[in-house]
Amino acid sequence: MMRCAKCGAELKKGAVYCSRCGQEVQVVSDLSVLEEDYLRSLVEDKNSADYGDGEDGYSEKDREFLRMREEKKEERRLAQKKKKRRRRLILVIIVIAAVVAVIFGFLRYRQNHSVEYLLSQAQTEYSQKDYKGAESYLDRVLALDEDNIDALLLYAKIYAAEKDYDAAEELYLYLIELDSSNIEAWQGLLELYDAQGLYDRILELMEEVTDEDILELFGDFVVTAPEISVESGSYSEYFTVEITAEEKNLSIYYTLDGSTPTEDDTLYTEPVEINEQGVITLTAVCIDRDGKYSEAVCAVYRISLEAPDQPTVYPSGGTFTVPTTVVVTVPAGTTVYYTWSNTTPTSSSTRYTGPITIPEGNNILSLVAIDEYGMSSSVLKCNYIYYPSSSTSTETDSDTEDDTAAGDSADTGSADETDADAGSSTDTESADSE
Repeated sequence: MMRCAKCGAELKKGAVYCSRCGQEVQVVSDLSVLEEDYLRSLVEDKNSADYGDGEDGYSEKDREFLRMREEKKEERRLAQKKKKRRRRLILVIIVIAAVVAVIFGFLRYRQNHSVEYLLSQAQTEYSQKDYKGAESYLDRVLALDEDNIDALLLYAKIYAAEKDYDAAEELYLYLIELDSSNIEAWQGLLELYDAQGLYDRILELMEEVTDEDILELFGDFVVTAPEISVESGSYSEYFTVEITAEEKNLSIYYTLDGSTPTEDDTLYTEPVEINEQGVITLTAVCIDRDGKYSEAVCAVYRISLEAPDQPTVYPSGGTFTVPTTVVVTVPAGTTVYYTWSNTTPTSSSTRYTGPITIPEGNNILSLVAIDEYGMSSSVLKCNYIYYPSSSTSTETDSDTEDDTAAGDSADTGSADETDADAGSSTDTESADSE
């Protein structure tokens, strides 16, 4: 398309003057200099009278030129259009590239500031023992998630590596409070106590745990528990208890008040005597050479001794006019003590060893049986009144002495039999007890 150089109006094909302003045609185009010169000469020739032989006043050569010029103009138009498209495409590509770059930068920023990325960087720093570097990443994680389990676990490990045991313990306990089934937190806490030799704390923790998976962790930090020979129960006698350990080179410590034993308590070297009434709680642990403790085991004994039976006597009291002796039957496993002063006999009183001669006058015989545990029977009291009769014929001293000797001999024999019976009874009870 051609336009007037003065007013810009569209020119008809082959026009020499502008139909709007009458200005001589001056073509505005992208033609080369040669083409412009040729076109100008063509316009001048057309104004001459003898120009061309065709109806439109153009020669064939001119027509070919004009046709080629139009083709070139079309080619240039298409080229410009293609160039514009290319520019538009490049602009779109640039915009897309910019958007992609922005998105990529945003994603990269998010990645570099995500919890997963920060944790991985912290772990890398920790593995290289750059604890300060690891802490800087962990601080950023905790700023995003203050109770992030993985970050807190790694922080606790850093504290332990730096031997800040109090901070590590506090953090592990907090983690267990957040998640009581967290294996890593329990494992870390046990390793922390093991490093410090705090096996009493390990045992205290073990008593609180019921989760089987957690309890399995303690196997690496405690030794085999001891065994107690006498089971818990109620008993009416005293006895001894043996404590044994399956493994060698283990020391056994025990207490009798229910407290958990430590190396400051009694070292087991011989059977433990249970020789008190009431509730006795025997607790024992094993300790190896490294100071590791076993789980504490205990047995509870309720000791309630029964008082022995009263002794029996013959005669059991009465009034007598002739010399008489009292024979005592001693309960098995006991010793009998007596007094004539109407006082309560004790183990410090006169011990019964044979028939007792009734003294002259009105007397009270008090007897008590005391067993091997010091338990006393109830006191037996018998009243004996002995006054020699004045109506009895006086006999010679020799006859009296003979009669008395004969009587003493008979009484002694009776007493011996009684002691023999008592001894036999005692032996029988002891054998049953064993």
